[in-house]
Amino acid sequence: MTDTDLERRLRDMRLADLPSGSAGRPIDTARAWRDFQALRSRSVAIRHRTMTAAALVVVAATAIAFPALAGSRSGNRPPHPGASSSLPASTRSYPGAVAARFQLSGVTAVIGDAGHAWVLRAIGQPGAATTYQLAGINLQTNSIMFRTNLGRQQPAIASGAGRVWLTTPFGQARGQIVRVDLATGHVLSTVHLAAGRCDALSFGSGHLFAHCEVNGPARTAFWRINPVTQRAYQLTGALRGSISSVVATPQALWYVVNDTRISGLQNIDGNPQRVTARDPGYQVVSPGLVYDETLRGSIWALSGGEELAQIDSYTGHVVRYFTYRNYDPARAGGLDFLTTGGGWLWFLDNGYPFSGVLRVSEATGRPAGGVAIAPNSCGQQTCSQIYFTPGSVWVPTAELLIRINPARLPG
Repeated sequence: MTDTDLERRLRDMRLADLPSGSAGRPIDTARAWRDFQALRSRSVAIRHRTMTAAALVVVAATAIAFPALAGSRSGNRPPHPGASSSLPASTRSYPGAVAARFQLSGVTAVIGDAGHAWVLRAIGQPGAATTYQLAGINLQTNSIMFRTNLGRQQPAIASGAGRVWLTTPFGQARGQIVRVDLATGHVLSTVHLAAGRCDALSFGSGHLFAHCEVNGPARTAFWRINPVTQRAYQLTGALRGSISSVVATPQALWYVVNDTRISGLQNIDGNPQRVTARDPGYQVVSPGLVYDETLRGSIWALSGGEELAQIDSYTGHVVRYFTYRNYDPARAGGLDFLTTGGGWLWFLDNGYPFSGVLRVSEATGRPAGGVAIAPNSCGQQTCSQIYFTPGSVWVPTAELLIRINPARLPG
């Protein structure tokens, strides 16, 4: 396979390439996936153990203390390791909703529009350094358009306004963000911000938002970038604390601080303003914040014990709570992973053996069908990722990326 323009461009910028001697060797993707998931779990555990409370300083916007959904509200208990491999008994499975299975292992992110999807994945041989790859998928033909190697630094990715962006491992001089061609992955332009490295991207309200280092990795800030001109405006002063789960909505930019507080910058006449909301005991767990514009522009935050908060993205007010009693009263599995879209909540059952995807109404919290996925699809690790793009739900397994078409599930 010949090098693509993006691979050459990133190599020219001295991104690490695949390890020498890797050509021609068979890749044990199942083992690589297990190694990757184990490393991911260890990294999360280390981050939680070393996390300390930090002050959040914002220019033109202050942080929102948004403590966590606590277990006392629902009789919180962890998923049973021997949970049933089937969906809740009252829920019917629709295998015909699986639209395609792609030979893409090690998936770490999926974004897209109605006609395409772009996938980040970890690749490499067991025992060797992990490298990352961008793949493009044509949803009309369910075919892979391109695969482009990116190097050893895991990038963030975002799409919107007919464009796709990736972060680089560089600072201002060499550019922190590249825009790539939708059909080929070739670099089209580079964004240079007055900042250090960027580690998160999100698109919303017609702009690209980036979270980047300022004055070293201990302090960070947000930038708003015009997707056409690529002109950037710094939204905040230096922030302290671990920033994650950045979600841009038409009304505000939301993010999580130290995995325990949800903060927001509301757009008032083009300027970021303070958003205020409170909840007596909130703690964010995987996957952080997810957004669906269908039901009053709601942000959803999943906590332990299958507890879920619906948050108004305009005001930050908690609208209501759902618990396992709504969508999994028998506790058939551990619904610990979530995405949203099209007016539905899409839970990934974390029971063991792995069971599948459960569709739940955003309006009622009641289950409305699902898609079973073969047990042990992720080897010794439970599958832990689920994504929504317009018209598709995506579930990565050890060997495959499964595309579910919501239109094939009865309304």
